[in-house]
Amino acid sequence: MTMIEPGWYKDPADPATQRYWDGSAWVGKPVPATAEPPERPEPLDPEPEPPAAKPSAPERGDQTSLYAKGFGDDDPPKLVQRTPGAVQPPDSIPIRSLGVTVGWISRRDIARILSGRTLAHPGQRFVARLVDFLLILALNAVINGYFIYQMVRDAWPHIRDYMEAYTADPDSGAQLEMPASVSEQWWIVLLIALGLWFAYEVPSTRDTGQTLGKRLMGIKVVSLAPKIELGWGRLILRWSYAALPLICFPFGAILWFLDAIWCIRDRPFRQCLHDKSPGTAVVEVTREKEPTA
Repeated sequence: MTMIEPGWYKDPADPATQRYWDGSAWVGKPVPATAEPPERPEPLDPEPEPPAAKPSAPERGDQTSLYAKGFGDDDPPKLVQRTPGAVQPPDSIPIRSLGVTVGWISRRDIARILSGRTLAHPGQRFVARLVDFLLILALNAVINGYFIYQMVRDAWPHIRDYMEAYTADPDSGAQLEMPASVSEQWWIVLLIALGLWFAYEVPSTRDTGQTLGKRLMGIKVVSLAPKIELGWGRLILRWSYAALPLICFPFGAILWFLDAIWCIRDRPFRQCLHDKSPGTAVVEVTREKEPTA
């Protein structure tokens, strides 16, 4: 083929047309086989560029995935992960967890997510949680008190015998043994306590974003996705992270305490651990502004 002189020839791929051979390759647009070809072929039309792919929402494992929704056709907020050699982008804020920078987010995206709302101070959250805790204790004293009394009544003789044996001879190897009934009563008390906590916190947060403690402190729970309201699923998940570690008492109490203080050093949304997966934050009600159109 390379020895063929340049000129118009029948197209081997389509015998109904003819194309120009420049001595090394077919060039230009084909013309009908019966037409008089021009002296030089007309250049082929350039191929259209593929449309730019719209950035997709982050994957589920991305920290922004839970507040990257609800922005309509606008691009979702973008989280720049901290990797070896990565530098902070201009006009961005570090995302910190317990003082450790894990990435960066632009000031514009933070403003879009907060939509004019002011984040609650950790002290406000602590006082609100303390009020709620005391109220839940009072509910348990009224509703769960009978079962607590039964458990203590059955456990106390064994605790007293153990203390007396240990006091008489610390090296005696005495062990505290409880009957099965005490263990059963413990689970009854715990499940009732969790049920009371759930009934106190989740429905009221679903309706108004506030428990009584948060109402007294002028703060409320909100979704970080501005156009997506809080739903039962997200609030149950949020409550579960805060409450269920107590099932493993006393070790679970350590996780509960860590969760409670997480917002002190968390940036930029002052989230506790139980706010992370549901994509929630706590804001001040008195300074809350209507989102701009």
